[in-house]
Amino acid sequence: MPSDEVAAQTRLRIIESFVALIEECDDVTVSTAYIAKRANLSVRIVHEYFPSRDALLRATGEWLNTQVFGFALGTGADDLVQGFRVAAERFDEHPNLSRILALTRVGRSMRIKFRNELLIRRRRTLWHDTPDVPAADRRRAEAVIACLDNVLSWLTLKEEFDMNGSEAGAAISWAIEVILRETRAMAPSDQSSQP
Repeated sequence: MPSDEVAAQTRLRIIESFVALIEECDDVTVSTAYIAKRANLSVRIVHEYFPSRDALLRATGEWLNTQVFGFALGTGADDLVQGFRVAAERFDEHPNLSRILALTRVGRSMRIKFRNELLIRRRRTLWHDTPDVPAADRRRAEAVIACLDNVLSWLTLKEEFDMNGSEAGAAISWAIEVILRETRAMAPSDQSSQP
């Protein structure tokens, strides 16, 4: 039985091999045999650590979100607004991998956990200081922000407007700020303080 440290290193080697292969080949259907060969391990060992493709995809998605792209789920509205600036620059550092995450079913499955956590964090954070924003307005704003704060937005701005990550990040952050400002302005004013 390998020690915890050896097990963690083996797990990481498998994940890194998988990521390197899909980034090089631009193909997410890389076989376990290729992953094992790249990691210099047996197929049996790869299956011990990741008994299913879904287990490998979940672990890879988590690793990508935290270690490669360095996404951090901030605790304030400003963190959420500015988060795409950091993300877009990181997407530029790994353009093939970012395209795979954006455009493939497997890529979407790798980022689903992060996206769900981000959605929950947004709901908890965005309306903390303006709880009177009507539910329908909050829902509409959250939906548009989710579309903007996404690797697909980076890809669209890169391909259709030739923006780099810094420019895309600034544009998306600006749009999110506008949406939040306008939505918060729709909150009913406190009538009790008026004469």
